[in-house]
Amino acid sequence: MFLPYYAVPACGWWWYQTVDRNETTVREPDSILGWRNKEGIYAIPPYVRGGEAIHYTVLGHGRRATGRVNRADREKLVLVGGSFTQGWAISDWETYPWKLQEHYPTIEVLNYGTGGYGTYQSLLVLEQELPRLERPALVIYGFFAHHEVRNVADDEWLRILSSYSRRAHVAVPYGTVDGEGRLIRHAPEQYLQLPFRERLATVAYIEKMYMRVTAHQRGEHKRIVTELILREMSRLCARYGATFMVAMLNAEDDTYPHYKAFLETIHVPVIDCNYPLTEEMRVQGEGHPNGRMNTLWADCIQKSLDSSALLNVHGD
Repeated sequence: MFLPYYAVPACGWWWYQTVDRNETTVREPDSILGWRNKEGIYAIPPYVRGGEAIHYTVLGHGRRATGRVNRADREKLVLVGGSFTQGWAISDWETYPWKLQEHYPTIEVLNYGTGGYGTYQSLLVLEQELPRLERPALVIYGFFAHHEVRNVADDEWLRILSSYSRRAHVAVPYGTVDGEGRLIRHAPEQYLQLPFRERLATVAYIEKMYMRVTAHQRGEHKRIVTELILREMSRLCARYGATFMVAMLNAEDDTYPHYKAFLETIHVPVIDCNYPLTEEMRVQGEGHPNGRMNTLWADCIQKSLDSSALLNVHGD
């Protein structure tokens, strides 16, 4: 395939993101989920000079610590979602799942949030974990507007994942919709990687054009695919006797009202925790929500749960 020189942007060869150059790898590949959190105890260097290290604890099945020993006899509050739920770039005790556990000592809070996950990967986690759990009373999915794009794995999302591949998340499972409006599941897929991509702009351009042809149009169906996945999550939770709720953590423009209206039609409660992610609510030097934002989210979810009385917070 001949490409004229003017079709290749200057300095357009492939390059990797460097924000994670000093981070410990806390992910590992997974043939179904694409990647998962790797069990271990980690100390991630601070993102700014003079900052504090981030203490990060991953238990079995990719679950982040919430400060409580596993108790099979306790009701379970299960949390799934992406990096906002996981608590990327902050220590264990700063995350909103940890703060919820402190507020509800008689139940067990399980945090399966994983950086980069969308709604579809959260569904796959629930399909693996709910059969293993005793007494799953409530499942809360932490929604972030960008999950729509992740659910269909369009070309731009695959490119971003590949550029952060030192974090060990490259291939991503995704969904599409067939002609009859049904969800079609797809195994993990990754961005095309050709030899000499870091040296030749032409190679990087070929990769980009190939992915645009094969994956770009999937983005047109991101909203209907996300709705289908949310239906599946609700049905799955009901099958295991758990109430399903969606916490809106960050949804811009028309995203929040759209999904709020949709979730009402399928009788899924919505917790409105959609606070602006301003500079003072971000981790300095990194950009993810900080401990202050996680406190707001924890208080918001707690208030909703206390008013609904869905949990046996007084124990048996």
